[in-house]
Amino acid sequence: MQSKFFIRRFLRYFLLLIIPTFLVFMISFFMVNIQIDDSLDTRAKNTLSNVNTNLNFVVSNVVFQNSQLTNNPYTLVSLKKLLRQDSFLSLSDAIYHRNIKTMLNSIIQVYPYIQSVYLYLDGFDRYFSSVDGIVDFQNKEEFGWWRRYSRMAPDMDNSMEARTMTINGKERQVLTIYQRMLLQDGVVVMNIDVDKYRAQLDSILTKDFETVLYVNEDNEILFSWNDRGDGGAAFDLRQFDRTVQENTWVSMEKGKYLVHTAYNNQYKLHLVSLLSRQAKTEELWQQLQIFCMIFAINSMAMVILAYATTKRTFSQLHYMIQVFHDAESGIYPSQPRQEMKDEYDVIMNNIIYLFLQTVKLNGDLLQKQHEKQVAELTALQLQINPHFLFNTLQTVELEIRKPEASREAAKRVLDDLSDILKYALADPLETISLKQEIEYLKKYVAIQKFRFGDRFIMYYEIEEGLLKFQVFRLMLQPLVENSILHGIRYSKERGYIKLQIFGRRGRVYFRVVDNGEGMTKEECRNLRESIKVNQLTHIGLSNVNSRLILHFGMESGLRIRSKKGMGCVMEFSLPKEAVCMANKEASLQ
Repeated sequence: MQSKFFIRRFLRYFLLLIIPTFLVFMISFFMVNIQIDDSLDTRAKNTLSNVNTNLNFVVSNVVFQNSQLTNNPYTLVSLKKLLRQDSFLSLSDAIYHRNIKTMLNSIIQVYPYIQSVYLYLDGFDRYFSSVDGIVDFQNKEEFGWWRRYSRMAPDMDNSMEARTMTINGKERQVLTIYQRMLLQDGVVVMNIDVDKYRAQLDSILTKDFETVLYVNEDNEILFSWNDRGDGGAAFDLRQFDRTVQENTWVSMEKGKYLVHTAYNNQYKLHLVSLLSRQAKTEELWQQLQIFCMIFAINSMAMVILAYATTKRTFSQLHYMIQVFHDAESGIYPSQPRQEMKDEYDVIMNNIIYLFLQTVKLNGDLLQKQHEKQVAELTALQLQINPHFLFNTLQTVELEIRKPEASREAAKRVLDDLSDILKYALADPLETISLKQEIEYLKKYVAIQKFRFGDRFIMYYEIEEGLLKFQVFRLMLQPLVENSILHGIRYSKERGYIKLQIFGRRGRVYFRVVDNGEGMTKEECRNLRESIKVNQLTHIGLSNVNSRLILHFGMESGLRIRSKKGMGCVMEFSLPKEAVCMANKEASLQ
């Protein structure tokens, strides 16, 4: 009940909260969306600026250092001798040759992503390599760069291409940059290892969801960085303005991208930044998480408020219930509680005052009714079938008149009868274990077998775990007595009686089955009616039925099923907590 009202109150508070919170969220979300677009735009511009600056810086440094070498006349003369492969080289030529190689190697060490640098002078069949020294075109397979250089227009100072080189027997992707010498007819060729160059960019750029492309004038992608989503493969430069930066979300094959372009005039190269929509989604998701956190905090506050209010209300109700309970138990407060916080307290105190006056009167009436009920139970339990006593004593008398051998049996019967009388006359409200009740029943059965001989057999099917179950005295004997006297005694064949006691679904079932003469439907119905109205003709069964109903309610009353010529079944069931009820009944006395 409390949880039900708590949920209702929480939903009411929640609806009052959700509308303004949602409006604030929508406004905030719109503003954040604009800020994220501006942030991504700035990020893309910075990326292109860093890439362009890095490219110009590296290439310009290499070209400058090589220009310094080739512009030195002594170095140039020595280089030409080497390229002509003159037979005579002076010591100074060797020194200049070594200086050239050392300078080129220092460049590679400073920029580890530069695979090699070539120096070539027009008109020669050889070139100088930072890796292999003097290389003859006829003896070297890798001279595709020379074909590209030979096709360069005379007015073109710079160029770049993507190609494949064989390095140490393995093919590697490289970017080859061509820079004409400033004061000589020749070219400086720089081969950049693509994988190492990507690693260099990784250290200076933010990788999250951004791709950088190098696109030449022919719309060929020479280089791509961080292209995990294959967005670069679907990019077409021709749909963008080549002279200004773009800030446009474009749908491509792999999704939506924010496209920015920058132009490197020196190499006639377009630098393209592709920012995936996921970058914006991640930013929005972070903002959404913040909103969800705020929403969760507000919801928690609503939960606490609803819980505190509901708890206070039900605390007042529990106080009323406790007062009712105490009053029913005979405990009355000297005066109603004086706390007056709101209208609930006023109503509660007035109800308590009226209730206490009524309960006091009803309590006295209930006490008298209870005393009457206890007296009825005591009278019922003290009833003993006089015919059983008369027949038993008469049987013992006959046995005593028989030879000496039968007197011992008669003595055992008298002992059992004595124990039965003591058992029946004990405190009628005291509970006993089922094991004790069975022991008493076996003594009763022994007396009846003494009377009727082998006319019947008694079976016991009892769950072991129920032997400690608490019951009242004389609950089973009337059922067995009825089976013997009204079923087995008139049967022409040897009969049996079976006592079954078992537990099912929180209740303990007691069942007595016999194969005696049985009853017709009419006789069975008359028996059930006579038991209900406590007729003297079936005083034993009426006794048991009345005690069961008084102690445990109507659902525990005696049930009888029978069919003519097929025996009879009598049963009843008790709740497993019957011992608690019984002990409470005894304590009230």
